[in-house]
Amino acid sequence: MLMNRQSKLSIANRKFTISYVLLFLILTAAGCGKDDKTKAPPAVPVTVAEVTSETVPVYLNYVGTTQSVQSVNIYARVEGFLIERAFKDGADVKQGDLLFVIDPRPFEADLDAAKAQLAEDRAALTYAREQVRRYKPLVDKDYITKDAYDDFVTNAAEAQAAVEADIANVTKAELNLSYCTMYAPFDGRIGRRYVDVGNLVGAGGQATELATIVQLDPMYVYFSVAERDVPKVLREQSKKPLTVGIILPDETRHPEPGIVDFLNNEVDINTGTMEMRAVVPNSMEDILPGQYVKVQLLLSEQPGAILVPEQAVGDQQGQNYVIVVGKDNKAEFRNVKIGADYKGSTIVEKGVKVGEKVVIEGLQKLRPGMSVEPKPAKPKSTNGPAPTPATGGKQ
Repeated sequence: MLMNRQSKLSIANRKFTISYVLLFLILTAAGCGKDDKTKAPPAVPVTVAEVTSETVPVYLNYVGTTQSVQSVNIYARVEGFLIERAFKDGADVKQGDLLFVIDPRPFEADLDAAKAQLAEDRAALTYAREQVRRYKPLVDKDYITKDAYDDFVTNAAEAQAAVEADIANVTKAELNLSYCTMYAPFDGRIGRRYVDVGNLVGAGGQATELATIVQLDPMYVYFSVAERDVPKVLREQSKKPLTVGIILPDETRHPEPGIVDFLNNEVDINTGTMEMRAVVPNSMEDILPGQYVKVQLLLSEQPGAILVPEQAVGDQQGQNYVIVVGKDNKAEFRNVKIGADYKGSTIVEKGVKVGEKVVIEGLQKLRPGMSVEPKPAKPKSTNGPAPTPATGGKQ
């Protein structure tokens, strides 16, 4: 009986102890929960930038192709052996620089023969004219017949015609001789030679292509304007000459702006575009014919444009927004209407004001009303690719 009673007491003591521990844990957990509810969450560190205002140029962006203002193929215009090449392949040449020489000796001989024939026929003409002068009084006095005198006149006319033919032959021989020496017609860059020294060129009267010269400064840039942009372009062109900026294939900006000098007189019905052309100075010769480049057609300037960094703009279900740091460093979500991009920033047409601070890093972890710890953005490096101007249209 005593053992059973002690066992019962031991079991009761254990139950009491377990109940006490459970109650303590419940009360402790409840107390902790109450403390958590009253404790404010820590501020979220974010990087911010100030909303700014600037006069922004508005561009239309297109893809263009470059073309030389002048391009000339150098041909052999006479038949002969090539005896000299006076340039290196791919070299820059100046107007009047010697390029090729064809053996001139046969043509010098032809010229000498033509001049000799001219001298002979001029002597004959002089004699024929003297005969006419001498016999003119005699025919007037009937000392010789009219037919005999007419023969003298005819001989003089034939001699005159022979001299004129000889003069033409001399001119032709001089031209052929001049064709033996070829010079650069303008400043430019010559390509590779197509024929080596020692080869026969111009055989059978067929012109032989020897090389090609292209002018590099200035350059033409052709591009096509979308039909929707044509009215805007025509309006601005009527006010002032339009200028273009050129972005090279390596994304660097060509330092010299170009001027539009040609607008086509119709819109291509097949492509819905209008062709335009700009003349671009190329003193550094960093543009070559046949390249694809980006063309930024300056359309107008937008004063007082409100700018925020591109990374400050988020998108949610097709709606653009920014997060503004409001009073007491609280996150405030703003729906915004955005415009073009400009130098790494975005034009905001509606939704923010100049001087407000927007979050540019940490947008994803914020909710409306959350406390933030704003830190200013680091200054941008001045080194980098060419800035992207504001755009009013793309192709």
